Amino acid sequence: MSKMLSRVLVLSCKDCRQAWALDAMRDGGEAFSEAGGARVSDFEISVVIPVYNSEEYLGETLESVVAQTVGMDAVQVVIVDDGSTDGSAAICRSFQDRYPANVVFHQQPNGGVSSARNAGLDRASGRIVTCLDSDDQWTPGSFAYAVDFFDNQENNVDVLVGELTLFEGEDHTHPLAYRFPKDKDSIIRLGDRPCDIQSTIGNCFFLREAIGDIRFDEDLTTSEDTLFVNRVILRKCAYAVTPFCTYLYRKRQDGSSLSQVITYSKHMQNLDVCERMLEASRCAKGRVLPFAQAVALYIIGWQLLGKASDALSAEDAANWSAAVRKIVAGADVDVIANARWLTREKKIVLYRLKYGADVFKELIWVDRDRGLLDGMQLISMNAKAPCYLYEITPQNSTLHIEGTTDIDILGMPFELFVRDEKSGERFNAHLSPFPTDNRRTLAKESVCKGMRFTLDLPLEPERSFSFRVRFCGRAQEVILTPHYGNFAIFSQSMKRDYHRFGDVMVKHIGKQLRTYRATWRMAVASELRRWLEILRSKKGTPRLRFEYVWLRLCYRVHRLLFKKPIWIFGDKEWKAGDNAENVYRYAIKQSGYRDAKMYFALEKSSADYASVAKYGHVIDPTTFRYKLLFLLSSVVVSSRAEESMVNPYGPELVFVKDLMDYDFVYLTHGTLFGDLAFMLGKPAKKIKLFSVSTQMERNALLSEAYGYREDEVSLMGMARYDAYGDVHAQKKIAFLPTWRSNIAGKIIPGTSTREYVHHFKSTDFWKFYNALINDERLLDAMRRYGYTAEFYVHPAFEKQAGDFQGNELVQVGKGSADYERVLSESALMVTDYSGVGFDFGYQRKPVVYSQYDSVFSGGHTYGEDSYFDYDIDGFGPVTRTLKETVDAIIRYMENDCQMEPEYRRRADVMFGFSDYESSKRIFEGARALSERRRADGRAR
Repeated sequence: MSKMLSRVLVLSCKDCRQAWALDAMRDGGEAFSEAGGARVSDFEISVVIPVYNSEEYLGETLESVVAQTVGMDAVQVVIVDDGSTDGSAAICRSFQDRYPANVVFHQQPNGGVSSARNAGLDRASGRIVTCLDSDDQWTPGSFAYAVDFFDNQENNVDVLVGELTLFEGEDHTHPLAYRFPKDKDSIIRLGDRPCDIQSTIGNCFFLREAIGDIRFDEDLTTSEDTLFVNRVILRKCAYAVTPFCTYLYRKRQDGSSLSQVITYSKHMQNLDVCERMLEASRCAKGRVLPFAQAVALYIIGWQLLGKASDALSAEDAANWSAAVRKIVAGADVDVIANARWLTREKKIVLYRLKYGADVFKELIWVDRDRGLLDGMQLISMNAKAPCYLYEITPQNSTLHIEGTTDIDILGMPFELFVRDEKSGERFNAHLSPFPTDNRRTLAKESVCKGMRFTLDLPLEPERSFSFRVRFCGRAQEVILTPHYGNFAIFSQSMKRDYHRFGDVMVKHIGKQLRTYRATWRMAVASELRRWLEILRSKKGTPRLRFEYVWLRLCYRVHRLLFKKPIWIFGDKEWKAGDNAENVYRYAIKQSGYRDAKMYFALEKSSADYASVAKYGHVIDPTTFRYKLLFLLSSVVVSSRAEESMVNPYGPELVFVKDLMDYDFVYLTHGTLFGDLAFMLGKPAKKIKLFSVSTQMERNALLSEAYGYREDEVSLMGMARYDAYGDVHAQKKIAFLPTWRSNIAGKIIPGTSTREYVHHFKSTDFWKFYNALINDERLLDAMRRYGYTAEFYVHPAFEKQAGDFQGNELVQVGKGSADYERVLSESALMVTDYSGVGFDFGYQRKPVVYSQYDSVFSGGHTYGEDSYFDYDIDGFGPVTRTLKETVDAIIRYMENDCQMEPEYRRRADVMFGFSDYESSKRIFEGARALSERRRADGRAR
């Protein structure tokens, strides 16, 4: 009886202490035990969550804590509201009400993330501490695994690091992901592996006793977590990594994450963090440890070839360069050489900063491709950048090769050439500038001048071609490893690639291209070896690999039995009605051409499928038959150049790349009026005939940036313009704004569609355009003059269409616009920067350019170096506010939407044609291309 009474009293006392502690937590204070002021804690883990205006994501973050399998009884949640002005505080209080015994909620004036984290650390009482950002998450089993890990005394480390996975705005692999084994923990001892550093705090679990009095530097607003983590790790110079805990790090689609906005001052502060890290090592260990150097170089690596979000003055650039040189000068060369997270080009820049610009003149080349300095390998020519081939095609009796090289990055004069290993004959490359590939440091110092090269090699048997470079007039020839782009016929990952050009077979073997006299026996043997290589590959499932072997077999049979060329046309996979369908309709109905079998690519579920099938052959691009026809095709005509259009095989392209040999006729979806060389120039695309409608576009495409030849760019007009010839405009207004990549959903893998963005209605874009189409002054004028309107979002925003509110006069389209109908029927267009404004200019109808923001700061595809000035070249007025836009629209309605003389003059100057025969010109261009293939011996 006395024992039972004693137990009840003990429990009652514990309940009293917990109740007192609960009151303290509700007030944002702390609870201490009676003895010695130590914290009262029954928690295994304390989660510190700094919060600032995170109402959109905070609920998800907190629920990821609740979902932990360790149970809430083991978790203390310390939430610090750092002066939020949105609804974050209410979410925090609601969560505290749900878990009053677990949650400490502290509010403070805005002091920055470091101040908030420090306030959280001061209130954390768990044995283990983790810092969780208010828009991130931990996967459910992570906390339980961390507890078990630290219960194992044999581990003897203070820090456990879980895998970090990016989501939402980006989903690429983190550069430090290589440290994680697939199915076990690993202890990283930085004395042995100094480059295997830890850079972020979110995916860390700390023993609280190891943190001690270490706190975040509150004067830092960037890289403060890197410094904190590594000051803790310095204690034992070791930490653990585990694949069984995963931290989900959100890269916001709108670019508003703190880590996504990098100004000059932040770059300089990052360099200050580097110096503090080096000093922390001196203080703790008496010297700068290699791992501390690695931390500094990791930070420098992120900004070395980057850009600041604000412009750098000459003084800023000089200060940045001096600070970087000082840090790099003290770094050990083997730390630079062994850092897997530094790209080849960044390592080269760091060597030049450390040793001087002429360092590579001192290299000793061994094994004909490795450059050594004092016995340390600084560079290998096995990399992709020195010899990247993006086109290999026959031209009569020669093999024409085009590629890019970055050898200029070594800062030495060089000669690039191919040598025939059998005869010793040399074939010099013709070099030309490739400004799109120019690289500079953050301080605008030139690192490398991008270069393209072309080679013409004899297409005859018994040759062994190797790619070589010779530096500074030296006799030694350094051998390069050729790497192949998506549109070259070979692939780096497959060893049995081959391609037959008439009587000559070409294979890539090791670092060479070898030619043989083609025989049936060789062809059969080569194909069988290729099948075995595919079946033994680790790419895809066994069933998928077998499907591609079957695809190759079907290809071979069809090539033997059917000789008629195959042409494929396509706009979007799920929609017709753009330039390609207009050309296809002409080809089928009017051209009288019967020398090719022509198909139109369109998903069977498309609303346009039946209408196209009435007059042509429609093929579903999701089917096996389409993959076969695409492989057999000689000409592909499309208004889209996305990966899904030019490569229906996805990552399995390597299985059939040596068979694919079509010429791409690109019609463009709209007029090109800004620099898109990075996505439409060579080597990004292999376009054999680029159709344009203005001389402005043609001049740009023939520039060094794009790299196209005169015979590859043709002024033929926009095919969809043909449909405008017989249609009279109605009293309609078309609202057709373009998109913003920073608020668009991610592309759903395997498709061209994007995910729905839940916060879209909070963006300035939605607020402006929803207010515009519902403006009462505008609607009154539309009623007065008898106008209606249609509003369509850009296809990239298609899933957001339902977010906009229409009315009795303005209809909001729920999908992509029927551009042919909308652009022909409407009398006035309101857009911001969209290329469809050129369609109106071609019809000599006015455009209102409503530019409430800068689309370039908004993340549009085009950069600021546009060829088209809206104020000088546009086909209507440019407005900057909602009121100005409404005023302009009303003025046009008052004047029956007549285009003013000045805007008509601009349209007359812009366009190469004013007729409606573009489809005919484009078809004849494709036909001529097909004839040229025949002359080059590439008939299919």
